[in-house]
Amino acid sequence: MKTFVKSPRVAAVALAAMLAVAACGSDAATDAANGTAPAASDSATEPEGGAAVLEVSASLDVVGEPLPPLEDPNADAAVGLTAPVITGQQFDGTDITIGDETDGPTMLVFLAHWCPHCNDEIPEIVKLRDQGDLPDNLNIVGVSTAVVEDRENYPPSEWIVEKDWTWPVLADTIDAEAFQLYGGTGFPYTVILNSDGSVKARTSGSSSAAEIKDWIDAALRV
Repeated sequence: MKTFVKSPRVAAVALAAMLAVAACGSDAATDAANGTAPAASDSATEPEGGAAVLEVSASLDVVGEPLPPLEDPNADAAVGLTAPVITGQQFDGTDITIGDETDGPTMLVFLAHWCPHCNDEIPEIVKLRDQGDLPDNLNIVGVSTAVVEDRENYPPSEWIVEKDWTWPVLADTIDAEAFQLYGGTGFPYTVILNSDGSVKARTSGSSSAAEIKDWIDAALRV
């Protein structure tokens, strides 16, 4: 039986950014790893004329064990494992949970606002949405992670809207805990879960709309 545990602040955002260098190749990742780029604070901001917005969750509630790091998407040791159930917050402060049982498969897309490949990936997913090429029963949730205040496209709460992302978004912690708990090794990082929360497939890096569709279709056929 799963037990409830409180997620520890296991590493600084520099670690997540350093892991992402291979997939993202951004100077921001290098700077963060070297400690020259400040991470985002965990306080909420209040835009002019609007309600308070947060850019990272202060903490996560976690049930279950971390997934192993993604090494080979074609022979992924995590396939079939139960993903950790993580509850954090959306940008508006409301709670959101990933990894729990759902009414269909779920695609989690881990995105860093400063990552050029993430900025390439979102329009391709949006294209599939606009073309009606995403499965009707597929739940999609974004995870904004590895937030760095002085890098491109900050704050992520505004960036994600500008990119026309219309699905829910979990704001990861300063330490990018959700990314690490799901075994992320580069950005963008995508995980498909069964309705029972077990892992169907994981991949890292940007792809064209057609490639993303083929990957989703293959994962859901298994």
